Amino acid sequence: MDIVNSAQKQNFINIGWFLVMLILVTIVQIPLAFLSRGASWQRGLWAVVYAAGFLVAIAIGLWIYRRIVPGKWQRLTGQDWRLMVKGYVFMMVVEMSLNIVNMLVFKETSTKNNDLIATILGKSPLSLIMLSLTAVLASPVLEELTFRGILVSGCFSKERFWLPIVASGIVFSLVHQSDNLISWLIYAIMGGTFAYVYRKTGKLQTTIFMHGFNNLIAMLLMVTTIR
Repeated sequence: MDIVNSAQKQNFINIGWFLVMLILVTIVQIPLAFLSRGASWQRGLWAVVYAAGFLVAIAIGLWIYRRIVPGKWQRLTGQDWRLMVKGYVFMMVVEMSLNIVNMLVFKETSTKNNDLIATILGKSPLSLIMLSLTAVLASPVLEELTFRGILVSGCFSKERFWLPIVASGIVFSLVHQSDNLISWLIYAIMGGTFAYVYRKTGKLQTTIFMHGFNNLIAMLLMVTTIR
């Protein structure tokens, strides 16, 4: 009984940590609104605050994750890379298919989240640089720590496989500001795919790499379009 109560208590604690990280994921983006306003020194200060916010949030996320999943990070194997490639190809096929449906049904050529990012990128050169860097190098780490590492490993038992995958996909999609069901499905399937790869490999770096590469391609396409 004591063991069960202890496990339940730890689970509630981990849920609390996940909620903290969920708040941090939102807060770190606030300085973006100020990168195109005010004098140069003010914009520069906000850029420093923006970068520092990510560093602090990632440090907190790593500290929580290491408490939930102790031990050294394992090296990626050939099998891990093959699964990562398969997962990424699956995501791209689904995303392209749903984008076509989104265009036919809702007359939208892009998701609301991508439209918002493109708008921010076009506001100023500083916004473009800072958002591009964090989207590729920082956001994947912070979001994978939150939506895969802490949520999947900390809030669900190891015996459960599909439930944490589905939950991760749903929550991941909810924070991406979708304005219709098709857009919501795009992010839900993306988050669920990341969770599946993480559950199969047990290595968070697999989804960090996938997430970062996905964001890199997306940012390159957006920047090319803006230019």
